[in-house]
Amino acid sequence: MSSIPLISVVMNCYNSDEYLKDTIESVLSQTYKNFEIIFWDNQSTDNSAKIIKSYNDKRIKYFYASKFTPLGEARNFAIGKCSGEWIAFLDCDDIWDKNKLEYSFLELVNSNDKENIALIYSKSNIIDKGNNIISLSGKVLSGNIHERLLIDGNFIIFSSIIVRKDILNQSGNIDEKLNYCEDYDLLLKVCKNYSAIGVAKYLTSYRMHSNNITSRKIYENDIEVIKLLKKYTENNNLPFVVKFNIWVNNSYRIGSLVIKLLIRKKFQNFGIVIQKYFYYFLLSPLAIVKINFFSRDKNE
Repeated sequence: MSSIPLISVVMNCYNSDEYLKDTIESVLSQTYKNFEIIFWDNQSTDNSAKIIKSYNDKRIKYFYASKFTPLGEARNFAIGKCSGEWIAFLDCDDIWDKNKLEYSFLELVNSNDKENIALIYSKSNIIDKGNNIISLSGKVLSGNIHERLLIDGNFIIFSSIIVRKDILNQSGNIDEKLNYCEDYDLLLKVCKNYSAIGVAKYLTSYRMHSNNITSRKIYENDIEVIKLLKKYTENNNLPFVVKFNIWVNNSYRIGSLVIKLLIRKKFQNFGIVIQKYFYYFLLSPLAIVKINFFSRDKNE
């Protein structure tokens, strides 16, 4: 790795003009200057193309998709255009602190295990439409975090991650069969045999609004996470304590999902959950008690 590596900032865009200017400028204002923006326009019909093309900066590389594709596939197309040693992902409604890249790579420079680092990420703010802070995603862990990702779930905001390109490519990039938790799957893959650096600074702001996929697709997102972890448990030789915690967490997810579905009167989905995941549902009250009262993470 070079001492000042080129970073490819992947921005996948589909009709994202509402917050796009703030997002782009948060990258262009970085104190770390050796980056390129890979802007993949997934056939937007709004002003997204006009906004990105208004910037006269040679580091911006604009690509217009030949056809509209799901996000996972679109991200893989964008990854294929990256020239950097490291790849950062920034959704078009999120923003970075101006020191995001510089602080991240200072941590890498100071690491005693540089060659084994696959992932750098930071603490994140959760913001609303007006850039007001709603909450903080303050959990950061460094080192071998693979088991913590399995036990605790995905605690990393995707727009905060920077991944080493060669390791990302070796892992198979984004799983295009996934629609909602492809980011979680990616983190599990790159962290399986490598280490991570968690930067203990709030350098990323994740925007929460009604158009977020996970806000609109609660049932689909939760079910896909449960399926992913169930399959991951079956296909990997994991310690018993990790398998047990995955089971408990899936039981918790099912219990919480059932409550959400009842509140929203989604009775058809409720019936499917009970029928397919009754073995998780039976333990869900115990899981809720365990997680809420006995397993609070001191790093939060």
